[in-house]
Amino acid sequence: MPEPAIAPLAAPAGRIKATTLLSAKTLADPRSWQARASLQQLSGADRLEQICNLEAMEQVRAWNADYRPDAVVAYAMAESRLSGRTVDAPGAAIRSKKRWYAISYTCTTAATTEEVVSFEFEMGAEIPEDQWAEHSLFSGTSVD
Repeated sequence: MPEPAIAPLAAPAGRIKATTLLSAKTLADPRSWQARASLQQLSGADRLEQICNLEAMEQVRAWNADYRPDAVVAYAMAESRLSGRTVDAPGAAIRSKKRWYAISYTCTTAATTEEVVSFEFEMGAEIPEDQWAEHSLFSGTSVD
């Protein structure tokens, strides 16, 4: 399998620290007009969390091409926390190919913009389908 275009570096405790941040480029793409419009409807903390969720999907996709993430729930297994411009999501879940996986991430945005300036994550195990409802994980194409 070829190396991904972006190779994040391993950080302490098995976390992967992104060396290239991807969400701003994704949002700048004309095909992302719906995502940009949706983000404008959200308030500060919710908007930051969604930008960080987007960064999580892009980083996992770049880290391992076997994953095709299309959704993240930052609060699935444990509450996410916002401190200043940093979102800490120790119990997030990410969906790929209709399966949910545990992920933990820490994401910081710039003080004057919502551009991600640092991101690190650690992938976990697949979450059994019989636990999805308990953790607000959906099986359809969108959050109900």
